Amino acid sequence: MKLNLGRVFAAAGALWRAERGLIVPLAGLFYFVPTLALLLFLPAAEPVAGGGDEAALDALLAYARDNAGAILSVNFLQLAASALLLSLFLAPGRPTLAEAARLAAGRLILFVAAGLLMWGALMLGAFLILPALYLIGRFFLVTAVLAAEPRTGPVQAIARSFALTAGRGWWCFVATAIPFFAGQAATTIASGMGQAIGSAGGVALALPFDALAAAATTAGWVLTMLVKIVVYRALTKGT
Repeated sequence: MKLNLGRVFAAAGALWRAERGLIVPLAGLFYFVPTLALLLFLPAAEPVAGGGDEAALDALLAYARDNAGAILSVNFLQLAASALLLSLFLAPGRPTLAEAARLAAGRLILFVAAGLLMWGALMLGAFLILPALYLIGRFFLVTAVLAAEPRTGPVQAIARSFALTAGRGWWCFVATAIPFFAGQAATTIASGMGQAIGSAGGVALALPFDALAAAATTAGWVLTMLVKIVVYRALTKGT
């Protein structure tokens, strides 16, 4: 079927209005709070003076290595949040919250495995920007498939996503890029202001800006999940 960005985002908005009483607490507890904790307690990366790109890359790798525990923990919680939200709206029979939590917990290792496979493929394609972006579009429905089709493993979910997004790779990339870049732009502005104010006046003054940054990141994630739900339902309708 032909997908239309306007209609998809309108349907995502309608789903939000109908279910926000359920989505807001889940997003707040499992996504906003860990993100805010990362912003509050993770030390800011030190700027690199001179040395060129190689020095900047070395500094970035050192920063990631030094803070790997906190970063990976938050990423895991965010992945669990995705598994829970997608299971709640896509698992067969529209489960209750408790049932969706059990389903997500039982399949979380599959979400992790699929994430690692996709990350590895993207890293291989990172040297060629356009193929990597196209792969993001083709991977768009992997987590939706894992939540909606209980007997599907990571490799099968990737194959299924490729089948569903055939001829729609760039469309799916745009659909995921819009909420991601909008959320990241708002997050960067808010966190940058928070860092500047925090360094001048203390953590308490930076807290509202860090909260805004975490809220922007969370909003981008929620919109992405809702779009995935809408697109998966549209592409599998009647199958």
